[in-house]
Amino acid sequence: MKSKHLLLFIFVIGLTTAACRKGYNPIPDKPIPVDVYTAGYTTASNGNLVATYWKNGMATKVGDSTINSVAYSITVSGGDVYMAGYTRAIVGNQTASYWKNGILTKLGDANSVTRAYSIAVSAGDVYVAGTIGNFGATALYWKNGVATMLGNSASFSGADAIAVKGNNVYVAGYSNNNYATFWKNGKDTLLAATDIGNAADIALYNGDIFIAGFVGSTGGALIWKNGMPITLPEDGASLVANAVAVNGTGVYVSGNNNGQNGVYWRNGVLNKLPASTLVDDIAANGYDIYLAGAQTDASLGTSNAVYWINGKVVKLSKNAEAHSIVVVPRF
Repeated sequence: MKSKHLLLFIFVIGLTTAACRKGYNPIPDKPIPVDVYTAGYTTASNGNLVATYWKNGMATKVGDSTINSVAYSITVSGGDVYMAGYTRAIVGNQTASYWKNGILTKLGDANSVTRAYSIAVSAGDVYVAGTIGNFGATALYWKNGVATMLGNSASFSGADAIAVKGNNVYVAGYSNNNYATFWKNGKDTLLAATDIGNAADIALYNGDIFIAGFVGSTGGALIWKNGMPITLPEDGASLVANAVAVNGTGVYVSGNNNGQNGVYWRNGVLNKLPASTLVDDIAANGYDIYLAGAQTDASLGTSNAVYWINGKVVKLSKNAEAHSIVVVPRF
């Protein structure tokens, strides 16, 4: 699931969490017919992971089953489908990659471990956020394949989400050895300077910047609006927030309870999904809430890719996971 590069410091925070995988698209305030795109992976017959996206439940595999590949982020721009994630040969490093309409572009090289976690497209330019390095990773983003370093090798950092508005590039993640961080045009701002955490997702709406994440070694879900923290109700559980969507009807946030049971907040009100579910991303269309993730099949011990609309599950593929979701107006 969207543990993504947070797994790189699970030994520090002692929990499994997650962390825009999706590119930011303005979301209308009133529901209109939409196409639902989700992205993640399916499992080939040889056991390899294959980057996959689903449009309205129909799967399209973009990865090569002879290697491993996973998509963590999806966005749609001008009718083109973009996905970001990684590819990995059977012997070799993970390589940050993105796909445009199924055509692969590698961002990293074979000599380094790189991963891509979020993609955005603006004015035809492709922006991808991620990390370079394994344990002790460093945050960066690529614009049309050219890298811009955000962190430095002196401390751990990672970029989970990217959004672009005009000439401004916004990135959310962590820096300084696991402190929630926000970058605007490369300038970093610590969102919480006294406790470890992560800024996992970012959404732009009406000039405001919303960031979802957590603070605290055992969780502590919250959002930041223009840098000011807003704590989310937890109902006695240790929760982390991993994605945010905003429109004229409100602010919608997804997350998980100790990396095991999915939750979401509708304008600050906590809603729980059934046990053995994991949520990785959220999108909204009017008052409709879409969640991407996975559901464990207890009888088989497998993880199945699903999405939910207003809490009702839609099954996608078996032995698969969905990491990202975006809804696109159908004209």
